[in-house]
Amino acid sequence: MKGKTAVLGIDIQNDFTQPAGALFVNGADADVRRMATFIEEYGSSIDYVALTLDSHQPIHIANQHYWQDKEGYPPALFTVVYAADVEAGKWMPQFNEDLALEYLQDLEGKDEVCTIWPAHCIQGSKGWAINEILIKALYSWSINEGVNYDLFYKGMHQATEHYSIFKAVVEYEDSEETKLNEKLLSKLEQFDNILIMGEAADYCVANSLNDMLEVAPHLAERIIILTDCCSWINPENERAIIMYDKARERGVRFATSDQFRD
Repeated sequence: MKGKTAVLGIDIQNDFTQPAGALFVNGADADVRRMATFIEEYGSSIDYVALTLDSHQPIHIANQHYWQDKEGYPPALFTVVYAADVEAGKWMPQFNEDLALEYLQDLEGKDEVCTIWPAHCIQGSKGWAINEILIKALYSWSINEGVNYDLFYKGMHQATEHYSIFKAVVEYEDSEETKLNEKLLSKLEQFDNILIMGEAADYCVANSLNDMLEVAPHLAERIIILTDCCSWINPENERAIIMYDKARERGVRFATSDQFRD
């Protein structure tokens, strides 16, 4: 492939890619092995690598202990907390009470919901770390090519989901970390080919792709999704399917890592 090539690796962390991880994505362990093989075999043609890390603290709006019912019990995992539930007193926020209801209303206005996930990617934990199989491949790539890889963080704000690396689902005026990641976007602008891999395909990958195309639609024809280096939490996730369909219409390409190398 002609021109300069960047790889954007999204949330390739132990909690998503290890079977014992807190939010393991089925198939992600095999994805990582393919990612590493791709870096090893195609590394001389890769000019830049950016890795994103979901980076939460224990207090987060999508964690169980953020919410309680009238009897003091938290919601079960994978419960969806709606604005109407909070208005009715079904669920009560235990932190950032002044933000919670408006956040849920804003979220639902964007056709999103607040899902209660297992606590994952807690900063400093083993689950937060990038999968060692990929790091070993990138270590060799860095030495061989004389280039460092960059790390970008998301998910640190307590009161909003942050699936996309480019911005939080709900942005806060007083929080730069929730706003558009112009640094990463401007970096990717420099490349002719942008290869995207990571987890999960229907959440952080899909939302990152969607946000990138919203703010920089001219990048569409440069982007290639490596489909065998991403797995889905829910293969029937309609919102993500729509995002990918729109991306195809804009010119985003989809290929396996083998097809790309060929």
